Parts: sequence; C-alpha cells; structure tokens
Amino acid sequence: MRGPVLRSCALLLGLSGALGCREPSTVVASEPGPEVSDGGAEVSAPAVPGVDSISDDPVVRTIVTVAEADSQVEAHARKLAVDIGPRLTGSGALITAERWAEESLGSWGLEARRERWGDVAVGFERGPARGSQIRPQRRELEFSTEAWSPGTRDMVRAQAVVWPGDDAELRARKPYLRNAWVLVPWGTNMRDATGKRMASAVDKAGVAGLIFAAGAPDDQLIVTQGEPWEDFKHLPTRVVLHLRGDQHAELVTAAEAGEYVELEFGVANRLTPGPVAAHNVIAELAGDELPGERVVIGGHLDSWDGASGAVDNAAGVATAMEAARLIAVACEQTGERPDRTIRVMLWTGEEQGLLGSEGWVRDHGDELAAISAVLVHDGGTNFISGLPVTPEMHADMQRVFAPIEAIERRRAAIDPEGEAMPFRLRVVESLILEPSDSTPFIRADVPGFYWDQAGRSDYDHYHHTQHDHFPAIIDDYQRRSALVVAIAAWNLAQAPSPVSRVNAGPLEPRRLGVLLDHDGGDNLRILEVLVGSVAEQAGLKAGDRLLAVDDQEIDGARNLNRALRRGEARKRARVEREGSERELILDWSGEEAERERARRKQERQEKFPPESWPESWSELEVGPEAPEAP
Repeated sequence: MRGPVLRSCALLLGLSGALGCREPSTVVASEPGPEVSDGGAEVSAPAVPGVDSISDDPVVRTIVTVAEADSQVEAHARKLAVDIGPRLTGSGALITAERWAEESLGSWGLEARRERWGDVAVGFERGPARGSQIRPQRRELEFSTEAWSPGTRDMVRAQAVVWPGDDAELRARKPYLRNAWVLVPWGTNMRDATGKRMASAVDKAGVAGLIFAAGAPDDQLIVTQGEPWEDFKHLPTRVVLHLRGDQHAELVTAAEAGEYVELEFGVANRLTPGPVAAHNVIAELAGDELPGERVVIGGHLDSWDGASGAVDNAAGVATAMEAARLIAVACEQTGERPDRTIRVMLWTGEEQGLLGSEGWVRDHGDELAAISAVLVHDGGTNFISGLPVTPEMHADMQRVFAPIEAIERRRAAIDPEGEAMPFRLRVVESLILEPSDSTPFIRADVPGFYWDQAGRSDYDHYHHTQHDHFPAIIDDYQRRSALVVAIAAWNLAQAPSPVSRVNAGPLEPRRLGVLLDHDGGDNLRILEVLVGSVAEQAGLKAGDRLLAVDDQEIDGARNLNRALRRGEARKRARVEREGSERELILDWSGEEAERERARRKQERQEKFPPESWPESWSELEVGPEAPEAP
C-alpha cells in the first residue's frame, strides 16, 4: 500500500462531475431511456436505482443529492492542509484554523463558537529548516526537530563526530567534539551508567548539537512529536535533530571508517512566552423535539507540525464539517429540523494527550447524560467502512446505517467496475478505547465511537510523518466518508431513543504481563516476565518463544493481542523452550474484568438467542486491538 496515491474517476455515487474527476456532469436518471441494439431494435435497459431507493426520509435523500452534486469536502481539507498548513497546539496557525472553522460553520447556519479548555504555557512556531552534507560529497539531508525544541541561530557548519560508545572512544574523539555535530548511532543506550557518562562528557564539550536517527537504518520515515514546556524561563538549549534513518546510517558508517564528514544545518524554531489560550470549536444545529439531547460528530483540528497535517487530521475535520453543511443544506431545502441537536466538535490538544476533549468532558459533566453518541473521525483518508457496536446497540444501529448499504448497492449498479466501499457494523464486547477523542467520552459513560476505515491509503506512511501533505488525501474516499457521517448524525438525531449504554463500558483488556522481543522471525521471544502476572502464574520464562495461543499461530504482537482477547478466559499457550515445545495454561478467569465479561455474556445469550446473532457475534471481540505488545 505504500507508494503514490492513486486518484479514481470511478462513478462512486452516480455523478461523475461530483466526484473530483472534473468531467462534464452527467445526470443518471432513475428511469433511463431505451437502449438500441446493433440490430436496431429497442432494448429496455435495466433500471438504475435512483436516490429514492436509498431512504424514505426526504432529508437523507437530499443529503445524498447535494453530496453528489456539490461536495465541498475537498475544499475544506485543502483550506486546512494547504492554505493554513500545520496546526500545532499553541501556534498561530491553529488559532487561524479555529477562527476559519468557526466562521465557516456559522455561515452554514449553525450556532458556532470557540470554547476555551485551557492554556499552553509555551508557544512554538516552526520556521524554515535546511540541512546538507558538505563533505565527502554534497547532498541534501532530510530531518526534523521535535516541537517545542530550540533551533540554531544561523547555519551551522561543522565536522560530524560519532557518539562515543565507551571510555576508549571518548578519549579518541574528545578533541573533536567541541562545536561538532554528534551522530548518535541507532540503538544507543543513553540511560545506563556508560551512556550517562558519555552524555555528561558530550555536554561539557560544547557540541553544536546531537543528531539522532529518526528510524532504523533502512527507514525513510521521520516522525514528529514533542512535549510542550511548562516554564518559559527553563527551556531546553541543546539542538537535537532527527535525521532520516537511512541517511543517518550512511553518515555513521562513513565517519567510523575515518572519512571527514562535514555537515551544515540551520533551524529557525521559535519558542514564545505564554500562556497561549487553547480552544475547541463547537457548532450546533438545534433540534426541535429534543433540543437538550445531542448527537456529536467531530475530529481533532490540531496536528503535529512536521508536515501539514492532511491525513491526520484535516481529513477528519473536513468530513465532519462537510457532514454538517450537507445536513444544514438539506434542512433548508426540505424545511425539516432534527429532533435532537446535532453538534460538531473540533478538538485541539489531541496530539498532546487528548487535552481538548478531556477538558470539555471535565468542564461539562452536566451535559454528558444527554449525549446520545460521539462519532470521531481520526483514522486518515481511507473511506469509513464500519463502526464497532455492542450487541445492545446492534439492531438500532442497523436501522441508522441502512441507507449506507443502499448507497453502496446503488453505486455498484451504476458503476459495477468501480471501487467497492462496503460498510459493516462490527459487533464488539464493549466500547473500544482508542488513542483519540472518543476515549474521554467513553470513560465518562458516553457512547463514543471511532470509525473503522479501509482503502488503499497506507495510514502509517503518513501518520505524524514528513509525508502528511494534501496530495495524500483521496477525494473519492472523503466524499463517501462525509456522506456516512452526515447520514449517521441525522438518523441518530431522529432515532426513537438514544444509543444504548447498557453493558457498553470498557473492560480491562487481558494482559499477559511480558516484555517481548520480535527477532525478525515468525515468532516472539520473551525478554522479561512481570511479577504477579498471568504469564508468571502460567510458568512462562524469559527466553521462551511464543508459538501459538489456542489454535492461533503467533507471528507478531498485534496477532498475539488478537488471540488473547478472543474467546474464553482460560487459554492454551504453546511455547518453545531450549529447543523443545511445551504447553502452558494462561488463565484470567479470576480477574474482576473476566467476571463482568461472563455476566455480560450470560445476559446477552439470554436476550439474544444464538440463531438471531449476526455471524460476527459467534466470537465476541474482547477489548481493543492494542498496537503494543501485551
């Protein structure tokens, strides 16, 4: 999936001109005229399903019609990722984005405002940065710095010296450290006694700065992160660069081989005294029948500033804003209003730890009981392909999302060769705590959802990396996603009752209690077994290699997490120890979370007979799919 983003001119919703293909608009009627065969006789063409086939609700039909004829989701994303650019919390660009979003939402008829959730103690503005190798040959270098880190005053040209790994290397390299750029080899341990001793010596030498590898020697991605400082009077002064992994490895190799490596860098970072006020953007389309109840759609407006924050998360903001616009236009054209209030929330401070959403939940406890659902788009530019729901929600959510399935059937009828964009409700045991703005709401007992997404975009290639720019956004996917969000928000607002909270609260995931080392083979080796863990009770030892859990072969941490969370609390583990295989028992059945799991399972079996369960209920998922090792 890595590589250039392809743009499709497929007829996804029936109108080619509405899909970013920029061809003359072709209206596809629900009752096409006669088709003439080669022999000249008239042959009736099969009827193409019209918009009326999607829903009986005039607002839903109008949403689809407007989305096909006049989608503006691409323009919203372009405004954020191109015109405004990176939107770090505490930066002037984010304030510009807040004001633009507030003004835009207000212009569509929503009541919009910015609401302060807190302050950032130190502001940060990333300026231009240049880096190059001067000797032994000249070439440009690709690097970044962390947010809230200092830059250089001017261009700094100096010899590159490799970080000393021991006292002997320190003695040999110490004469060359002053004003040098110090290359820190990938995997260097700076926390053990030797590492701390080397760090002290390097600090005292007065180097130009440290250059870390942004990734492994074959890695070309540069991830931007950073930690906001709480005191402007005590800011870091050391310049720290993160150079592309493959380029860094080449420089280390050359310097260690005795070549004279000369580098030049200039970084115009600027830290500014705070406090800098931080805001969420909130806009509402008031409901008629139940105005005090709310359906929330949104995403985070802020981004890291190593790129322009297109995939993460101009894409999600654009679909939420376009969904709101589509609903507002449809209401104006039909004269209808939602029963419940539809709210757009664009949070900030998400990249620093869900600060904006947590701040809102903290400050608005009295409003939480009246929120039916919070739908968060923060998974990139792939099309929205589903939603995780509990068994108690499933029937109601099937009705909410029925028009989406009809839209896909219609697309397939109009353009059988086009890219399919199916939608599926994924039944899960409990609401899933994702590292996004849905989580503070779930923890406060509000049904929060993080959309499932699918498609050809490689999210990891763009997420927080130097490649996260506007060309990565796939407009066809964005158009479908905005439509899904709009229809979901409207149908949830019109639903007979709010989304069920019964048995929805998150349960503690099953933790094995080991530190793992993926050695590049097919299985995982245990580095350490934590005291008191399920792994220790099972008899797992450091050095064991995990081969399988129950009948699931293990080939990685993600695969292991999946095996642990499915099925019963008592599992068989097959491990390799000192060349032979043995079987052990992993048992979580005594934990409180497992007792609650068992209670929910029994209740669901009584309420939802097996013959009425969807196929996906045959093995309920247990907790979130964590990316890290258990």
